Amino acid sequence: MSATSDNTNFDDLSTDRDIAARLASPTQSNAQTIYDTLLRAFGMPEVPIEQGRVGIPISHIKEQLWKSHQRAEDDPEATTRAEEQFGTRSPFAAAAAAGDGYHDLGDAERIGALEEMNERAAIDYSVVGAASPVEVDPRLVDIQRSAAPVLGVIPTQAQAGFEAQYNIIDGRNDPIGMVSEAEAAGDISSLSEGDFSLSTENKRMKIYLDQARISDYSQRAEDTLQYMDLSQTTIGQRTIAHALFKAKQLFYGDPSVAAGDKSIEDGDAYEGMAKIFDGAGNSIDKTGRSSGFLEDLLDEVTVQVTNTGLMWDAARLLMSPQMYNAIYDEVTPTVRLDGYDADVEYGPQGLAIGVEQGSVQITPCDNIRSYSGLSGVGASSDVGDVFLIDERATQFRQLAPFSTVPLGRTGLADKVAMFEYGTLIDKAHGNHGLWLQGYDI
Repeated sequence: MSATSDNTNFDDLSTDRDIAARLASPTQSNAQTIYDTLLRAFGMPEVPIEQGRVGIPISHIKEQLWKSHQRAEDDPEATTRAEEQFGTRSPFAAAAAAGDGYHDLGDAERIGALEEMNERAAIDYSVVGAASPVEVDPRLVDIQRSAAPVLGVIPTQAQAGFEAQYNIIDGRNDPIGMVSEAEAAGDISSLSEGDFSLSTENKRMKIYLDQARISDYSQRAEDTLQYMDLSQTTIGQRTIAHALFKAKQLFYGDPSVAAGDKSIEDGDAYEGMAKIFDGAGNSIDKTGRSSGFLEDLLDEVTVQVTNTGLMWDAARLLMSPQMYNAIYDEVTPTVRLDGYDADVEYGPQGLAIGVEQGSVQITPCDNIRSYSGLSGVGASSDVGDVFLIDERATQFRQLAPFSTVPLGRTGLADKVAMFEYGTLIDKAHGNHGLWLQGYDI
């Protein structure tokens, strides 16, 4: 049995029962084990995230894997490091589908760095079979992006521990100000000192759970290493379901409803942007606004930048595709043809609000819409909603990325549990953001 570079040993995780027990037991020791097994043991690099704390930049790793995958697609002669090492470009998804049979996939007993990672580590197949972080697989990332674009906007940061911990500066005193020469040369100890208040906040990570059956047919297809289209497989479909559920919760999650139905309004859910911004007094009714959308958005962003710590180049507007089109309709389109055979591209793309101090990107998100059956903040969800976020403050913190663990064999199929430990945090406590409710489009 091998270990990571700091000699963390995984001998005690050799069975599915041990893995499941650690996943269910909320102790700091077990949290560290989960973090080590699902993240560090796969060679993912750590970076500083807070004072004295480190984490793994999942979003950056996804992006690097995806770029590597795209290069391989563009150049038939090229292969990714993952394919050279494992015989497949998607070892995480293969591990998830194959379960304990993953050791049959050639060199799969050696899981190392997948893309430009500094450290290499080996891990026994039994651990891989028991828990596989499928979320970092580039093809699954592609499925998630197409289903829920917001997951590609909000950065994901992995950290050990069952609570997301972060620091915020929530106050500073005024400077001494202007003084005379005599005052400057005299005893200034009695004057105020420049100081600020730095507080540490903690937010409990929440548990997402799903389960599925992986057919023997799918497993044998994976064994051929000819990697099937995941959008047509059980794992792919459950991944899409996870992405849609997560995106819905990122916008409209409201645990205060305590619905008890395991929905985004269950007491075990986490707060979404609508709940966070509304709690900070930053939800504004826009149902009476049916025109001049760009002008109004510019005014609202200007107010936030002027009155809070939000900066122009860190602001981003999230809206539905329908709202995106409504904004485009306000601008007179110009179509240029380079020749008689040129394609005509009509439609919005690359919209942004530009000012001297920077540019505010506008991103269409399919998951901003009117949802039925919600009674909390989501009861006001609408296709005309617009969310202003501070990209420096908004993060999704997670202990365990979207992963699978096998539950056992049933007939000609393996049953697997699919889980994620994480929560949405806003370091500005909603003070920099806005929920602009229900533009009349």
